[in-house]
Amino acid sequence: MKLAMEMHRKIEVVSFDLDGVLYDGPSAVYPVAKELGLEKQFISTLKKVTEKELPLNDSIREGAKIWKGIPVDGTLDHIIEEMPLMKGAEETVSTLKEWGYTVGCISSGVSQFFLKPLKRRLDLDFAYSNTLGEIDGKHDGSVEYIMGPPQKAQAAQKVLSEYGLTNEVLASIGDGENDIPLFHMSEFSIAFNPESPAVSDAATLTILSKDLRSILPHFIKDVL
Repeated sequence: MKLAMEMHRKIEVVSFDLDGVLYDGPSAVYPVAKELGLEKQFISTLKKVTEKELPLNDSIREGAKIWKGIPVDGTLDHIIEEMPLMKGAEETVSTLKEWGYTVGCISSGVSQFFLKPLKRRLDLDFAYSNTLGEIDGKHDGSVEYIMGPPQKAQAAQKVLSEYGLTNEVLASIGDGENDIPLFHMSEFSIAFNPESPAVSDAATLTILSKDLRSILPHFIKDVL
């Protein structure tokens, strides 16, 4: 226990996954699609991706097609700002920030269209995701940048570099196998309701809970 506490005292940066962690569900974009009348297209695309067992990159490209024509000028931000998140998500983020941590989100499941208002809503210090193509203020159905497993780790490294920090101060919380590279580079990692044993095996510890506040006992107040 003493060794674990010493390790936790090093942590200064906390990176959250979105789907299944900050958001209680497999896809945070589903409520948005439903609100915009794109539910059928979303479900059809999900079925196609699942049945064909498409790899992550192809799945993201397929998913991007349903957003073609959707404005990215902020007029739809209220959907993200009002949608329900994982129980305790907002309190967990605000508490960690109050305690002195730098807190953000790195997600493979959404785009800048989603993360910009979420970053504002939770007052995140950083937020990275897929980047979809835009033409004349609307999504064009293409993908400019895919946030795959290696890219999630690279995004975290970018954050650390910007703050002049090393991997020894990084903690990450995720639930998917795409979080494993990020876990491997983190000093401390939590598999939160992991989707497979491989995710648990890669993490420092596993937490099974429907309340994100359950991670807080593993961090300390006034970290700096």
